[in-house]
Parts: sequence; structure tokens; C-alpha cells
Amino acid sequence: METWYRKTLGDGVAAFAPSLRIQQMFSPMFAASGQPSSMAVFSRHDRKANEVTAYFSPRASRLAELFDAVPCDKPSSDGIGLLVGDARSWEIFFPERKRRAA
Repeated sequence: METWYRKTLGDGVAAFAPSLRIQQMFSPMFAASGQPSSMAVFSRHDRKANEVTAYFSPRASRLAELFDAVPCDKPSSDGIGLLVGDARSWEIFFPERKRRAA
């Protein structure tokens, strides 16, 4: 089993800047890696705790390190969204979940 990483980005408003930074930094790393569909970053907004957490797939571990993300278990598909990455990553990591229309 490969390691996932997570990073709490802050509340809904405070999470905007680091989310944008993840997206900006992801693109060149994604291209340099050959655009693997298994390289992705997902996010979840926990409304109770009012926190947004980013989940870096194992292929995004170099990016996770840049954000001081910590190792974690693969997140559940409940309430998760694709922050950045190939849309096929849904099928790779969460085959049990049908992708919701945007």
C-alpha cells in the first residue's frame, strides 16, 4: 500500500490561498512526471470543524513534502473533491464512487 499525505489548509476562507498555491505548483510537477493519471490532490471541507484538508495521492508525494503534509491513510470518498489532477484519478482511487457532475 502506498502512502497518502494530508495537510489541513485552514477554514473555508483561509484555505483559498494554499489551495491555489497547490494548484499552481502541481501543474509543472505533473508535466515533468509525464502527466500520470494517478497523480492528484483531493480536498474535503469538514463543515463541523470548518477546516479544509488536502489529500495528496502517493504520486504527489513530492508536492506533499513542499507543504509539510503528513502521512495518512487513503481518505474515504465521502465529501471529497478533486482539487487538481487528471479526472481519471477518480476511477483509479475511488472506483466505487460515481463522479458527480460539476
